[in-house]
Amino acid sequence: MPTASELSTDYVGQVETEGFAVIPDVLDPTTISRLQQAVDELGEREEVRRRGGAYGVRNLLEVLPAAAEIAADPRLRALVSPVLGERCFAVRGTLFDKIPGANWSLFWHQDSIITVQECREVAGFSKWAQKAGVWHVEPPFAIFERMLTLRVHLDDCGPTNGPLRILSGSHRGGWLDHDLDEWKRTASEVTCTVPAGGVVVMRPLILHASSAAQSPSHRRVLHIEYAVDDLPGNLEWNTRIPPRAAAT
Repeated sequence: MPTASELSTDYVGQVETEGFAVIPDVLDPTTISRLQQAVDELGEREEVRRRGGAYGVRNLLEVLPAAAEIAADPRLRALVSPVLGERCFAVRGTLFDKIPGANWSLFWHQDSIITVQECREVAGFSKWAQKAGVWHVEPPFAIFERMLTLRVHLDDCGPTNGPLRILSGSHRGGWLDHDLDEWKRTASEVTCTVPAGGVVVMRPLILHASSAAQSPSHRRVLHIEYAVDDLPGNLEWNTRIPPRAAAT
């Protein structure tokens, strides 16, 4: 696996063809320690949700300044810009963790929802819902084709820690609700083990899942979504974080 400093022209091709890439050593131990501390402090606040056994925080970029800062960090943008272009910006963040008291699993699915500032009737946008005061909506398929997700690992995630599992290439199949069994039968399943400081780069439309951890301790992941286009019909992304000048 290449490190962030060793990305080659094959990186963009892999993301486009397979729908994902695992990049170790993106963030240094000092940065990871700072993020761990910020997440631990956040865990004492009301924003932490325990919903059906899932441990996480919605609207992470709004409630955790350290997450908003890292989303604009040049080290992360170096993974996004080659795929989406220099105009890309972060639009949404979520914290996921697995611990003994909240050791959850997630079935095969595609990410299908974005968050916006207000509800407007716009062609192709459906399944409107307001959660934690934020509007969620399913956009047209083409919106997701121009998005990219980074999963920033704050802890080592090995085979027993409930790692992300991906069906390679499934992002190119459109909405796959009715073809899930066929993709599970024919696509290559990849388990994404990642060291602390590493990043899983993925297309939101790729089929992905995770099992409950066999040895749950912490498996903290900052799940950050990026886009490059304005939304149609006067819709506005709920959050829009542009790049910053340099890493700290």
